[in-house]
Amino acid sequence: MNRNAAAATAFAAIVLIASATAPAQPILFSFTGLPGAVDTCKWFDDNLNSDRSIGALSRQTDLLYNRIGLPAGADVAVGSTATSAAGDELVDYRLGSKEVCSTARAIYGPTPEPSTTP
Repeated sequence: MNRNAAAATAFAAIVLIASATAPAQPILFSFTGLPGAVDTCKWFDDNLNSDRSIGALSRQTDLLYNRIGLPAGADVAVGSTATSAAGDELVDYRLGSKEVCSTARAIYGPTPEPSTTP
């Protein structure tokens, strides 16, 4: 057997063994955010179902395409807050070097609702 064939066989065996022993690590995200300040999320929420112009649809598509996965347990400092026309609380914060906006539920969890009593 020549040297190239032996080297190729040894490399293939190493790759096969390494891939069999390395477990897959899942990436888990609890929320997604839109790139930009809270004004971006407010505009997005307020115009999602009302503004069907080509410019608005292009901007909405761009924001959705560039959304950012928020890793569970990441520490962030809230910068600004706003309320959408539908009454949703929105926040912005820095995640690494990016400014991100999302619903406040991403940071504070769901808003508790009073139980109904008969």
